Amino acid sequence: MFDDPPPMTGHPMAAAYTRAMTGWLDKVMILDTDVFYDPDDLAALVLAAGTVPNLVVITADETGGRRARLARHALDLLDRADVPVIAGLELPGGERRFLMDDYLDGLKPQPDDLVDSVARICATTTGLIDWVGMGPMTNYAAVVTAAPELAERFVLTQMGGWIDKYRDKSRASHNLRTDTVSAGLGLRVAHKPRLMLSDFTNAPAIHITPEWALMGSLRSSVHPAAKLLVANFDVWFERRGGSWMHDPLALSLGLNLPFVRLRSEWLRIAPDARLYRDLDGRVMEVSSAVDYSGFLDWFHEGLLAGVCR
Repeated sequence: MFDDPPPMTGHPMAAAYTRAMTGWLDKVMILDTDVFYDPDDLAALVLAAGTVPNLVVITADETGGRRARLARHALDLLDRADVPVIAGLELPGGERRFLMDDYLDGLKPQPDDLVDSVARICATTTGLIDWVGMGPMTNYAAVVTAAPELAERFVLTQMGGWIDKYRDKSRASHNLRTDTVSAGLGLRVAHKPRLMLSDFTNAPAIHITPEWALMGSLRSSVHPAAKLLVANFDVWFERRGGSWMHDPLALSLGLNLPFVRLRSEWLRIAPDARLYRDLDGRVMEVSSAVDYSGFLDWFHEGLLAGVCR
């Protein structure tokens, strides 16, 4: 399945930089994303399509397979027909967290045999597999529950959780609180999960608003993937004033790029998926500092190379 990695479709410098920093070409990355809600997920998908040769996409917080159908379409627009798309599991209220119904006409359903599909993909390769979680942890928990031997092969990078700073300290951040049981299970099963904490993703430096120059570049592009990304931003802007690039930052961590510094913390996972420092807890690797300037250079170059060429 992954014997011959496809050529990189992004900007040559961005692709080479990513490959040099990560040190792998043949490693599989699973992107577990609730794409087509907050547009940071689609931005991350564009970046991954341009930089990860052996990419697999699983849709989180599914709603009748709609995310998977549109993810398949987006990848086809990005010349990544080789990337498998698997429709993941549904959660209550998921239909409220999908914003792109107007773009589904004529799109075909994608496979939804989550556990079997992941097991087959894992069987095509040896060694560790990167699992980058950009949505609720439902899919990850389901896979490692049904096939616990795979947990030893997954290197889990998850966007979410907070320790010190969050806009509402009475609850966990979005990805973990959407499915608290799966978050608790997944974080306990994973060996030293790496968390891109919300403490560092809710940062003004990576808060894209309609006035950003980037939006002007995207709007001027004739690339159909750019038009889809702009549509996702626009429908989001109707609800919120801007979009934090949580998931592209998490992707950069999953790629082992040098923008996010990690430290080890002993953390207790509460029933509501909030995290607390506790020496009786579990060891996790958590973000402790971010080079926002370096990240934005990579983000802009990779995104514009993917959809403005």
